[in-house]
Amino acid sequence: MELGFHDELTSKVDAKGRVSLPAAHRAVLVEGDPECAGKNPHLILIHSKSHEHCLRGFTLEAYAKIRADIEAMEYGPSRDKASKKLIHKATKVQVDDNGRIILRKDMRERFNIGAQAVFVGSSDHLQIWDHEIYYDLDDEDDDTNPFMLLNRKPVEI
Repeated sequence: MELGFHDELTSKVDAKGRVSLPAAHRAVLVEGDPECAGKNPHLILIHSKSHEHCLRGFTLEAYAKIRADIEAMEYGPSRDKASKKLIHKATKVQVDDNGRIILRKDMRERFNIGAQAVFVGSSDHLQIWDHEIYYDLDDEDDDTNPFMLLNRKPVEI
């Protein structure tokens, strides 16, 4: 994937669960949907709870890789658990002509998504958070220098 998901962008969620996807994120979805004619790409939403309280969205190509990884696993409890969390809890949605998707009521309730959703780019996928929950977590940020987490060697001069 040439493009990746970046930035934190907020959109209003209407009473029917319709929410506008940021244009930059739609461009990534178009690139990752080989059957898309350019306007109405698909998005795979994974709505199983993870360690973070958000929906996760993947392009069709990125999700195909996840499925291939699961299918390559040996049959057993690990494969069953991965299937339950990443295949059973995956929903394919399509961006409409107005650049919106519908977040089903059960998904909005599971992740407490209210009147505003924050679309957070995480390079290979998109996170969808409730506005208040996301920014409350951001306030708890420690003073860790994020560049130190990259484990890069110091530059020698």
